[in-house]
Parts: sequence; C-alpha cells; structure tokens
Amino acid sequence: MELVPVTTVGDAGLANLIKGVLEQAGIEAVIGGTGTEDVYPTPMVNPYHVLVREADEDRARDVLAQYDAAPDDGDDEE
Repeated sequence: MELVPVTTVGDAGLANLIKGVLEQAGIEAVIGGTGTEDVYPTPMVNPYHVLVREADEDRARDVLAQYDAAPDDGDDEE
C-alpha cells in the first residue's frame, strides 16, 4: 500500500484535526513526521505530513478543499 501526503502542517493539533476530517469522510489517514519532535520542537524543522492511500489522494484533496472553504461559525456577521 503506497501512502502519499495530501498536506503538511507544522502543528500536531492541526494534523490531528485534518486526520479526523478525512476519517469522517471515510478516508483512512495517518500522520507522519520526522521523529525528532522532542529534539527540535520548531514546526518548520518538524512538519507533520498527513498521508492517505494513493487511491484516495484525489478524494482526500477534494474533502480538504471543501473543509477549507466551509465558513467558520465565527464568520457570521451580525
């Protein structure tokens, strides 16, 4: 099974959020990193890669694009 990155972020919480969004859409996802988080905690040094199966890559990118375009609850103007 070939895994491919669909996005890379510098925050573990955001990586887990993205993983959860993909899993809610029925897409298995894993988070990969450099393995040196304790040594160099700087996000730019240790990015988190959200990986999916190669067969799910296009669908995963579509799901993330839709999620990114969705309005936040705080975006409501009163």
